Amino acid sequence: MSIAPLVDYLRGQSSQIGDLLAQRYREEIVEYRSLPEGFIDQDVAPTAANNLETMLQALTDDSADPDNNRFDVFRDSAVRRFHQGVPMQALLHAYRLWGHTVWEQVLKAPRATPEARLAAAGKIMQHVDVVSTVVAQAYLEESSGVIQDREILRRDLLEALIAGTAAQRIERLSGKFGLVADAKHAVVIMRHRRLGYAEPSSLRESLRTVRAHLHPDAGQSVLTGVRDEEIVAIYPVQARDHLDTLRQQANAMARESPDYHVGVSRSHLGLASIPTAYLEAQNAVQTAAAGNESRAYIYSDALLDRIVRECTLRNTLIEDTLTPLQQYDTEHDSNLVATLRAYIASAFNLTRASASLVVQPNTVRYRLHRIAELTGHDPFSAEDVILLSLGLRATDQDAGGETISGGATWYLDGPRK
Repeated sequence: MSIAPLVDYLRGQSSQIGDLLAQRYREEIVEYRSLPEGFIDQDVAPTAANNLETMLQALTDDSADPDNNRFDVFRDSAVRRFHQGVPMQALLHAYRLWGHTVWEQVLKAPRATPEARLAAAGKIMQHVDVVSTVVAQAYLEESSGVIQDREILRRDLLEALIAGTAAQRIERLSGKFGLVADAKHAVVIMRHRRLGYAEPSSLRESLRTVRAHLHPDAGQSVLTGVRDEEIVAIYPVQARDHLDTLRQQANAMARESPDYHVGVSRSHLGLASIPTAYLEAQNAVQTAAAGNESRAYIYSDALLDRIVRECTLRNTLIEDTLTPLQQYDTEHDSNLVATLRAYIASAFNLTRASASLVVQPNTVRYRLHRIAELTGHDPFSAEDVILLSLGLRATDQDAGGETISGGATWYLDGPRK
């Protein structure tokens, strides 16, 4: 069986095959079409021509081997595609298209015998399989190296920012991750509710959740990473509405991750203030552990907790606000404390409070008037509702006790033994 006529025909059609491939790449592979002008003609097409010549050699040479130097051009092209941002799926799609296109030309060969076409079909299938394996391996090796190096740099930068040291390293790396040195940033922490129970797979999934939810305005980057049992994010906040957006996104993140607490710091100017923001987010997480609600806790929550905890009139506050309500609930099997809690949590909205309690708004209104009679503090008065809210917070602290982490109690200025 002579395969030489078929080989000669395909070599003669090399230019036409190249043009047809370029057209099909543009039509069928979105990622190729979106790359800069000239990319297909100046890079992809020459690689396709090399691919054809390598396959034609394989038709008459059974020594083709994936480790043979003849495949180096395809390894190099796979590395270029990775750095050009072409996904592997698109790269492999291109090689499949190449195989289909060459086979179509084999069928059109005027002097090819059925045996020659059958031999060519086997070689084309084998060649596409071998080259696909070669380029996939090269692509993955390149991507793994780059991704690994980038993750190491990301962790290095995150640690330097939290520690507040290595200013030169921070200056060198921050630009690589889109952090602006003189901009405002907030820190977000997501930590497992039970320390020591977060599996690596759970942390990786939670990191993906953080990255899926935290999206500042276009052109701004969020630095995220895993630190011990925490997922930490440094979020750019350039305006007041950006902070509101962050809170909404963090709340959604907390609702989707019921096994984790979420804490958010205030916004601070400059990367040098990240250590302060990190401590604030730590304290917000500790407050989340005590509050136990499915939402993100903001630093102001932790600030109120400290004010209440260190108040010298703390016991007087509780006795003056919550103690009468607790006694009344016990004696009458009522829900005044729960109603006060729902009223405050709903931002003093009777309709939302009644919905959470599954009662009528008039029932909530009646209970609030009863609270005023028992305590002397009117929930409809701004000053009085502040006292009632602080009393409720102080009572919750007593019920939950100090939040302990690794033998240390966390305060706003750090842990104390």
